[in-house]
Amino acid sequence: MMNIIRADIYRLHKGNGLIITFAVLIFVIAMLSLTGGQVGGGISYETIDTMDEAMGTVANGDLADLGQVAMDELEAAFLAPTGVESAYKATASSNNILYFLLPLISLVTIVDFSSGAVKNALSSGVSRTKYFFAKLTLSFIFCAVFLLVYALLSVLLSTLVSGFGGTFDGVFISWFVKILLSQLWLCLATVCAANFFAFLMRSPGFVGVFIAFLLVPSLLVYGLTFINRWFENLFYFDLTMTIGLMARIDLLTAGEITKILVVGAVYIVASVIGGLVVFRKAEIK
Repeated sequence: MMNIIRADIYRLHKGNGLIITFAVLIFVIAMLSLTGGQVGGGISYETIDTMDEAMGTVANGDLADLGQVAMDELEAAFLAPTGVESAYKATASSNNILYFLLPLISLVTIVDFSSGAVKNALSSGVSRTKYFFAKLTLSFIFCAVFLLVYALLSVLLSTLVSGFGGTFDGVFISWFVKILLSQLWLCLATVCAANFFAFLMRSPGFVGVFIAFLLVPSLLVYGLTFINRWFENLFYFDLTMTIGLMARIDLLTAGEITKILVVGAVYIVASVIGGLVVFRKAEIK
């Protein structure tokens, strides 16, 4: 299995795919650190926070204040966050890393398929199970590295530009570590789902399908919340939303945290089993 992983890393490095992806990721991190805005696609839990504030203003009949809320958001978009502020902003939008992982998953996995069949990948006696978990393990490694770089570099750059803005102590470190560990679990669950789609479709077209898997449920639930706020409960079953939700882990109850982590576990188990099942049906050239 390690030989497959090393070969894939070498191929990515030789083709500059890994370097280009990291360069773009660092650019996004720099934008996040130099402005108060959010860089990335989809809906993060910051969007829900803003919606909550706006909806509360409308409910109180303060329509004039709604314009002030919008102005405050606009002004914040041009203010560089401090290190503490960036720690929240980065973790609240850390589902951004999922979009950076997709090209690497495609380059690592899809390149070994031709018209849905495996190209000589298993001719050396490597089992399908070992091959599958080699690809999944490498995706896990990239996921962990990207999440750490995204969060830690955001805080570091923001601190250099605007200062830390708080106390760097055990309380902050404990809070930050709890968020990152829970988000890593959910990101790994999402990576498992991405690999499932890759092995299911065995073509670059899986990227578009997986992006729809990330965005459509969030957008649908987000729209339903305008009809009834009860639908916000469905966000607990949406991986991209729960990744951002864990940024406020200290405000969640033990039951809510458990529910979110269990949902992640279900995605992992279902995606791994599903991926192995569909891969067993793939032809070998």
